[in-house]
Amino acid sequence: MILELNGIYAGLRFASAHIVFGHDTCGVIHGHSYYVDVRVCGAPSGEFGFVCDFKVLKNIVKNICGKLDHKLLIPENHPNLKYNIEDNSINFTFCKGENIKEYKIPLEDVVLLPLTSTTAEELSKYFSCAIKDELYNLKLNDNIQWIETTVNEGIGQGATYRLLLNKNKKL
Repeated sequence: MILELNGIYAGLRFASAHIVFGHDTCGVIHGHSYYVDVRVCGAPSGEFGFVCDFKVLKNIVKNICGKLDHKLLIPENHPNLKYNIEDNSINFTFCKGENIKEYKIPLEDVVLLPLTSTTAEELSKYFSCAIKDELYNLKLNDNIQWIETTVNEGIGQGATYRLLLNKNKKL
């Protein structure tokens, strides 16, 4: 069975800035009003026969969105990006060939993410993994086969990632 949360209607949104380092048009600081759709596939279980309690899943996703909301998203693992934290600021430099860009941003305005980029593709992986981790922490993962998230940069434009958990679970 598949449980689905529609990000627009469920209020699973965040507004953030990012840079797609090296890209011709997206290689500058710009932002999106993102919304996140989530699908979870698994067998109904427990006292109430839920795949996963909607309320629990919404709270998990809202917490992730809240950490990213109104922040500049910086990928920690980008191969051409170097950063250091000094006092209350982050200094980062993108360097690829002759293209060098330097930034200094207040640390409170930034979220460092364990990604190679902050594209919708990478953010959808990030959300799927973060949801999985929280379901594991809550011990609510035994019946879940996969988690799929779509991170939309606007209406009609997003990327979807499916994370397989328990391949051998019967539905």
